[in-house]
Amino acid sequence: MKKYKILFLDWNGTLSTSKFWGHLEKSTEDDKRLFEKIDKTLFGELRHLIKPWMRGEIKSEDVVKEVSDKSGIRYQRVLKQFIVGCKKMEYVDNKCVDLINKIRGNGVRVVIATDNMDSFVRWTVPSLGLNLVFDGILDSYTLKAMKNDFSEAGISLFFDSFIKSNGIGKGESVLIDDSEDKEGKIQSCCGIDYLKIEAGIGLMPALKRILRETSARTSK
Repeated sequence: MKKYKILFLDWNGTLSTSKFWGHLEKSTEDDKRLFEKIDKTLFGELRHLIKPWMRGEIKSEDVVKEVSDKSGIRYQRVLKQFIVGCKKMEYVDNKCVDLINKIRGNGVRVVIATDNMDSFVRWTVPSLGLNLVFDGILDSYTLKAMKNDFSEAGISLFFDSFIKSNGIGKGESVLIDDSEDKEGKIQSCCGIDYLKIEAGIGLMPALKRILRETSARTSK
């Protein structure tokens, strides 16, 4: 049985399936049309901005300005609704917080590890109180690198500093994520076990599995 010290949890597609401006989808027909136009603009014509945004090369206001210019929607309107949407993001299941607390109670630190934008730490984290639920937050915007970014020497630009500063050995941590571990590098180079789940629906079974394993360990 694994003796994990750290449980890393991805955000988008794992802990949450909320979208930017996603609250507009649940509102009036006019708001739904506004969402569709904005979403199509960002993830269509402006899709090339996503990774630079995640890597901290540009900020939310820069992207919103591009969306505004391309869509013809007033900048302040796009920005206001963007911030509202970031603040209203939701867990895939609110019961996951209880499971996370129980896992932490078993001596495992639970840390968010997310390829994300400045909007996450600026608006989502404080609005949802994520700093109170989790033991730490690693995000690509702050780190200037994504989870699958490695140096030529095979060093993780995302995880390496955290792993070394916390003395985490091979097999002592696990990442639950809905994305692929490209070429198995997170496992081979970082020593982090990788648990890929189905986006949006696989988190709860995975957390229950970790809880069972850690509870069995602590009961011995």
